[in-house]
Amino acid sequence: MKSKNIAEILGRYRELLSDIAEGGPSAVDTNEYRKIRGDLLGESRLKSLIPEFIYEQRSPRDFWNYIQQAFPSYRERSQYIEAQLLPIERQFRPDRQKAPGYRPPEVKIEYLPAPPTVPSGESHIISEQRITELRSISSQKFDLTKLIRFCEELNVVYSERCFLATAMLIRALLDHVPPIFEVQNFAGVANNYRGAQSFKQAMAHLEEVARIIADGYIHIQIRSKEVLPMPEQVNFSQEIDLLLSEIVRILS
Repeated sequence: MKSKNIAEILGRYRELLSDIAEGGPSAVDTNEYRKIRGDLLGESRLKSLIPEFIYEQRSPRDFWNYIQQAFPSYRERSQYIEAQLLPIERQFRPDRQKAPGYRPPEVKIEYLPAPPTVPSGESHIISEQRITELRSISSQKFDLTKLIRFCEELNVVYSERCFLATAMLIRALLDHVPPIFEVQNFAGVANNYRGAQSFKQAMAHLEEVARIIADGYIHIQIRSKEVLPMPEQVNFSQEIDLLLSEIVRILS
């Protein structure tokens, strides 16, 4: 099967799953579901990539029973489906330069007392200028030491292609900063903080997508087959920069 065809079949299967997640098993054609699932399971290049639920959920009703128990709302179901399948689909699109099934190399990261450094020329999540602005803040109410360290380590793990660690550190950062905005949790930052509408929309995206992606990798227990995240799944650099810029504005 050509890579283009694999991407198209994955895209169609993702659409079917989203339809089931919204309307139940009757929302899709059972024969089409089973045919596409069979095509995916028969493709050797996907065996180490596709999620375990594709192996286990043989029919639309099986998947409906699985997804409604795992996630109470359609929004959460839809985000989970995209997080699991869209990165794989992108690997097989014709414009992808990386080979399907790419895995990052083993990386040893040493945590030293000194701030970690990002290898020269590597990509990052948070600009060094923004981190410098955080370092320059002198606040009587909040100690920014841990926040700054989160930012530094985020850049290190992302530049080393440690995308699991990237997702988890982003979640930790989101849990860390709500008191600066005088709310109890990050949902309060997204919903209750009196910021600009564009800021609130960006924070809602972090709350609704970044957190769910991280939760999936943190809380889903070991399975017979796993899929590792790609950079597109964990790079929330624009939203995080808006968050940090607002913290700089508040505390400066």
